[in-house]
Amino acid sequence: MADPKHDDGARLDLGDEEQWVLHAALLQYLDERTDEATESTPDDHGFPDPPSSKDETAAGENSAAAVDLLDALEDEEPLRLDREALLLVRELLSEYLAGAPLRDRATCRSVLAAVRDEL
Repeated sequence: MADPKHDDGARLDLGDEEQWVLHAALLQYLDERTDEATESTPDDHGFPDPPSSKDETAAGENSAAAVDLLDALEDEEPLRLDREALLLVRELLSEYLAGAPLRDRATCRSVLAAVRDEL
């Protein structure tokens, strides 16, 4: 049975600093995925191979979901996330936290805690 409080998605109330950290994490996530997708080797003559496995296709879908999330974050409307988006936010914030600047770490942890509460 669906949880009534999540029928239209979980609402994250993020302050400016929290939005900035999530924005930075999203940009880092997308940048890393773009770099991975465009890396070439001497054998491919400068043209990376097209996605061939389920993992690579899933990574492309996650990148598209991340772009959608970035658009939603930059919108003036409250941020509402379904379960898949919450899982993506948890993944990308966890990755960002590993190398985040000191000034962002506490904020990143607080957003992660809010996401975990919603999951």
